[in-house]
Amino acid sequence: MSTTRRQLLSGAAQCGPNESLTPTSVHQLNLNERCGFPDVHAMSHKGEPVRFFEDRIQNKVFMVNFFSIDDDKMHVQTEQIAKIVEGLGDKVGRDVFLTSITVDPVNDTVERLAEFAAKHNAPDGWVFMRASGEEPAMLAQRLYHFNRGASAGMGRLVFYGNATGNARIWGTFPAKITTQDAVHRISWMLPRKKPASPQMAGPALPGKSAYAWNHRATL
Repeated sequence: MSTTRRQLLSGAAQCGPNESLTPTSVHQLNLNERCGFPDVHAMSHKGEPVRFFEDRIQNKVFMVNFFSIDDDKMHVQTEQIAKIVEGLGDKVGRDVFLTSITVDPVNDTVERLAEFAAKHNAPDGWVFMRASGEEPAMLAQRLYHFNRGASAGMGRLVFYGNATGNARIWGTFPAKITTQDAVHRISWMLPRKKPASPQMAGPALPGKSAYAWNHRATL
């Protein structure tokens, strides 16, 4: 194992003393209640109470990431996510809801999170959330299904999904993904209107012009 990989897994290269996604014990998941998420009551960067599942996940197309302000100085995760938010435009807060969860609640106070949100021009649909104690690690445990050795360095992923109705679609992408790719993935999750009439699909028939919407080669 390389030194870089060993440091990543141990968290020594990235994690401060208060930055951890490792719970001290493995919490049993009850998938019949809140889709297995713990009952986390946190605080937003605006100083407002937030129930993680009920307010940020349930019946929503969502994005979630873990970060700390000090870690972000070195690894520039939030700046990349801000570009994705800009690419999604007015869908954020209307169709898509983003929650950034600090893994360093001791240092990332509500006031500090508010300044950080303003720095990145966070719209109303993007909430920076401060939970307490092991709650960030418990949320990460639910999202990752990881073992107890996971580090904050693994938090540079963005989790996304569709929890509307009976939909249970989940995925991840790296925070440093291209903006275009991320916007495409999130937009694909959004509900679409059912076509009023049957839609043709597939390549054009031999000798026929390709359908106007079809980008595939004509046979």
